[in-house]
Amino acid sequence: MRLERHGCAPDLEAAFKEFVVSVLGGHALDDDRDQEASEGKFPDFTWLGGIVLIEMKSLETDQHDRLNEVLEKHIKPTEKPFFYGGREAHHILNEVSNGAEISAAIMNKLSRTIETHLSKANRQFSSYRVRHPRKNSVTVCVILNASLREFTPEVVLKAIHGKMKADRHGGARFPLIDAVLYISEKHYRRLSDGRVGLALGMYEGAGLLSHPWKHQFVERIAAAWSQMRTGSAVVESDDLNDFDLVHDIPDQMKRHEVWALEYQRNPYMRSWTVDRLRIAFQRCIAVKSLTLLKGSWPKPDRQSIIEGWRFFKHLVEETNRRGLDLRLLDQKLLSAADRDVVYAGLPVELVVLLTRGHPSNGTAS
Repeated sequence: MRLERHGCAPDLEAAFKEFVVSVLGGHALDDDRDQEASEGKFPDFTWLGGIVLIEMKSLETDQHDRLNEVLEKHIKPTEKPFFYGGREAHHILNEVSNGAEISAAIMNKLSRTIETHLSKANRQFSSYRVRHPRKNSVTVCVILNASLREFTPEVVLKAIHGKMKADRHGGARFPLIDAVLYISEKHYRRLSDGRVGLALGMYEGAGLLSHPWKHQFVERIAAAWSQMRTGSAVVESDDLNDFDLVHDIPDQMKRHEVWALEYQRNPYMRSWTVDRLRIAFQRCIAVKSLTLLKGSWPKPDRQSIIEGWRFFKHLVEETNRRGLDLRLLDQKLLSAADRDVVYAGLPVELVVLLTRGHPSNGTAS
């Protein structure tokens, strides 16, 4: 079932600060920024009198251009797909010969973002603890994602595991981080009782594994956050793959975006064969040519033109939903019977132009 979120994505930073201060009863060190910054680096929050330190990081930079760079760099020129608009990367990776290599490159690109956040959090915890040493201490890095689809729970938890594991000398790479919580409100799953569960992943670092008493504090944070945001307790699962996207619907949209949304909500062509899509695609091009090409034929009225563009957008959405290469819809693949359907009722002059001087290739009026 499709889940939509209208308006802007939530401000998770503001929500998490309110959560720590009002629900957990913690203290926001950023409120003492002038003093803290003058002494060194510091995390965002302390809790339980300084026993627990919490650093909040947000995933905010759109990844579209970065990932497209990876695709452009690695896909062989002879294997580049041809499509309009945008589509899920897995459709492309499944069709190219080096899909595994490209997937690894994409994972490496996303992992570096996670590594940057972990490295900064580790330095903040370290600097603060030098000034405020404690025998018993718990440090938690919380990574927030409100809107980025690429940072799935599987990708982020895998990246955290890879970046937190022991280095070549056997020591933890970020030893001052006991645990990492990943909170995404861009990814959800339907629970067995029909409720919506938002993604909340937990990584247990070396400090948590060697001092099990610390685990209770991380669990309390996760449980209280889940209760505040969803009204229910955490539902545990080891499956990181079964998550769908929350679709963000802006308050204002361009006309072509509205048409795309229409189709995403009701993909009525999903059962059509490729042959039927090819006929519809070429018919759209032919009818649109009444307006785009010069000729003695009468032009369609404005409403007909708009409806034609709307249907064409729906077709494009369906090809991207399937991951079809548009060369599969090429005019040259039309059978004689298909051409009769595509060019039925169109002016002879236009059919001649569209079929390169062979009007017998289609039926004309």
